[in-house]
Amino acid sequence: MQAATYNRSIDTGSMPDRIRRLPISPQGFPTPWFVQWFKGGKPGHDGEGVPDFRVVSPAKIKRAVDHHLCWICGNTMGVHKCFVIGPMCAVNKINSEPPSHRDCSIFAARACPFLTKPKMVRNMKGMYDDDGNPRFEDAAGVPLDRNPGAVCVWITKTYQPFRPPGGGVLFSLGRPEQVFWFAEGRRATRKEVLASIDGGYPLLEEMARAEGPEALAALATQREMALALVPN
Repeated sequence: MQAATYNRSIDTGSMPDRIRRLPISPQGFPTPWFVQWFKGGKPGHDGEGVPDFRVVSPAKIKRAVDHHLCWICGNTMGVHKCFVIGPMCAVNKINSEPPSHRDCSIFAARACPFLTKPKMVRNMKGMYDDDGNPRFEDAAGVPLDRNPGAVCVWITKTYQPFRPPGGGVLFSLGRPEQVFWFAEGRRATRKEVLASIDGGYPLLEEMARAEGPEALAALATQREMALALVPN
């Protein structure tokens, strides 16, 4: 059953109309289009049962790409494509989710509980069976299991889906026309963004080191390019 009103933490005054038309979760949060709904413990149709914000509806990745649909609201996008990403994605320019509208992305960066509360950790209860196997399809690539603290809205006109060796699909981000950084639901400071980059970079560095000196050198170049996008 939907909540009668939005959660008090939601700034409804800045909510885009596209977001306002989304179903409301029992906790009072607008439910993004990509979220899988469950009815009777099984995947169901949108708006029926209860949404699990941790689970992506697998078929929607293909639908979003094929039909240029916003990952957050599900409506058709225009020429600009916006990605809500962590600082490490701003370094390697790779994301595991399709793009969204500009206003939907900015609202998500300012309103998503996980993105606005740096100390929040992911609730993994029920995501794995008794043998430790995932109950749901994992995101492609090698996700960094941390709360980034700062989040970037990357606005571009181009992106390219590709299939990594482990399967699934990832998205190579085009040159940014604009970037906006947020932390705790507001514009992030330079110090906050740099701290987030410094906190996650060793994880990327470790993976690059395993690939060899050329990968390490390329990663260092990518880091310098990302630092040029950090707010003053």
